[in-house]
Amino acid sequence: MASGKKIKIPKSVLELRNSPKKFAKKHNIKLNGKGVSKSDKKRNLKRFKKEYSEFAISSLNKATKILAEYPENKKSEKVKEGVENIIKNPEVMKRIIKIYKKESDNYQNLIFLPNMIMNTLLYYSNESLSEEEKEVAKDLNSDELIKFCEKILKKQIKRYKNKGLSDAVAYQLATVAPTTKLFQSDRMWYRRLIRQMYDIAEHEEINFAQVIKAVMSIDKKKKYIKKKDFLNGFFSEFILQKYTNKQAKFTDSQKDFHNALIEEALTYLDTIKKSETKEILKNYIKRRKKAEENKNDSKRIIKFIDHANSNSPYTRIKEVVQDLIEADKNNEIYLS
Repeated sequence: MASGKKIKIPKSVLELRNSPKKFAKKHNIKLNGKGVSKSDKKRNLKRFKKEYSEFAISSLNKATKILAEYPENKKSEKVKEGVENIIKNPEVMKRIIKIYKKESDNYQNLIFLPNMIMNTLLYYSNESLSEEEKEVAKDLNSDELIKFCEKILKKQIKRYKNKGLSDAVAYQLATVAPTTKLFQSDRMWYRRLIRQMYDIAEHEEINFAQVIKAVMSIDKKKKYIKKKDFLNGFFSEFILQKYTNKQAKFTDSQKDFHNALIEEALTYLDTIKKSETKEILKNYIKRRKKAEENKNDSKRIIKFIDHANSNSPYTRIKEVVQDLIEADKNNEIYLS
């Protein structure tokens, strides 16, 4: 996956972390101080707003593409800091929105920005913020930012709605899956989609087959990923979900969805080729071993060892689990 690859981050993207004042100083735009008249200040302020806004949206366009392709790369943290720095500046965001409305075709990578905007808004809605963070939260214009996200994702939201999904669900899915191209880059996007589906299920029923059909058709005629590859990736991530206390706090609709998704996963693994099921479970074991090495392994949502007995209706899974244990008795630990 892309998280381990070396990436080159443009200087302009790294500069998103800098303050507007630093930008003005670097570009020799004097906004105040000795020798700056009122007329100079007015003229320079106008120039600063124009140049900084153009720099910000252009750099955001590059930054969001990097974060989409390398969400877990260590260097991406610096990029994320810069993007959040801009999102948290309401005055700059206002000007960016104006530019985008006029020249949206020039900033097509911004379809990846709403996911970060929604995560930022979610973070600053938390009750346990520091006093400094509370001040940032006061300045955030949530309504304006959400409207901006809706503008960016207008096509995607419409396509999701055309698949019979509600306005709210269409918007939520569009923020996390605006294109299937994401699922080629990093498995993180499968995890984000899974989390989003559970969030949706908190308040309403969600049909897995309907959602997957909608996601797979989001790019219209373009095919960035085959459905088979997508489902392999999706279920490979789903079965690695840990069993936590969070499940005990699920709403009834979340519980129904959770149980339905487990059933979908088992059915899928039982109907694909035996070699494919084995490959997925071998990779599952490998990743659990790695988690154990990092002292981060724990109970998972599916106990595969339960399907190694004669009573299991999942005959293919039963065969594969038995084969894996026969090949290495230690595998039983990770399949339990």
